[in-house]
Amino acid sequence: MISKYQMWLTFNGEREKIRFPVLPDSYDVSKGNNNRSVNVQGLGEIVVMQDPAAMVISFNCFFPADVFPGVQFQNLTPPIQISEKIDTWKNSGKPVHFIITSAKVNMFCSIEDFKYGEQGGDVGALHYSITLKEYRDVKARQVKINTKSKKASVPKKTRTRTDNRVTEKTHTVVSGDTLWGISARHLGSGARYNEIFNLNRNIINNPNLIFPGQVLRLP
Repeated sequence: MISKYQMWLTFNGEREKIRFPVLPDSYDVSKGNNNRSVNVQGLGEIVVMQDPAAMVISFNCFFPADVFPGVQFQNLTPPIQISEKIDTWKNSGKPVHFIITSAKVNMFCSIEDFKYGEQGGDVGALHYSITLKEYRDVKARQVKINTKSKKASVPKKTRTRTDNRVTEKTHTVVSGDTLWGISARHLGSGARYNEIFNLNRNIINNPNLIFPGQVLRLP
């Protein structure tokens, strides 16, 4: 990787953030599928197409104890504090937000695996490996059944014309707001923040930067 990239891991609606001080030499991305083969009598083997499997990203690097030329910034957090924070996020049961600037990597993930320890006498530095898996918000479909066989008649004098006009929903940003938090409040899931971002690209350039007073359209 080159120095123009920044790698971030955030949590709790961007309220907690970790910027990786050293960029890994490379990271691995796997995009499989969930297709499966079945045998049908008289037809032989057929392939049942499924939705794409979740993306998995993994990489290895280290958290340095001291500043050196390969570090991306100067004010280093002690490696053990970073590692313990990632462990806490991993065990929380909630997704994290993984971002690599300039590489178009911007996704919510679960931390599938995280290991760390000292190597080669580099006292204080912690070498780690991490595996992140794309997080997808799942909602069960609801079916409404009308149990009434007949609709109650409405006297002519009380009938009113239905207003079919749709009023656009908006949210005015206040101090402390994040797209994740706004999405969780209005759409029922913070993971749908990209829907708000895509509707408001005319006023938002970076989904992590919104400002009080902005009026955002909602899906």
